[in-house]
Amino acid sequence: MNRQAFEAEARKHGFILDRLDKSGVYVQLITEQAWSMWQAATAAALERAAEVCETILDELSFANAYECANECAEAIRALKEES
Repeated sequence: MNRQAFEAEARKHGFILDRLDKSGVYVQLITEQAWSMWQAATAAALERAAEVCETILDELSFANAYECANECAEAIRALKEES
C-alpha cells in the first residue's frame, strides 16, 4: 500500500498532503479518508489477485511452476479489465 503512489495520484487531484506528525496522519480529513480508501482498495485488489493465483495453482501441478507463474500474471492483469 504504497504511500508514494497514493501521494503522486492525490497531487494530481489537488489533495493537501500535509501531515500532522510522524504518525503519517494527514491534516485534511478528506486526504486521510482518501488514504484509508486507497489502502482498503489496494488490500482488496491484492487479495483478489492472490485468490486468482491460488485457483490457477489448484489447476496445475507444482511441476509446471513456470506456466503457473505466467498464468497467474496474466490473470492478475485481466482483473484490471473487470473493474
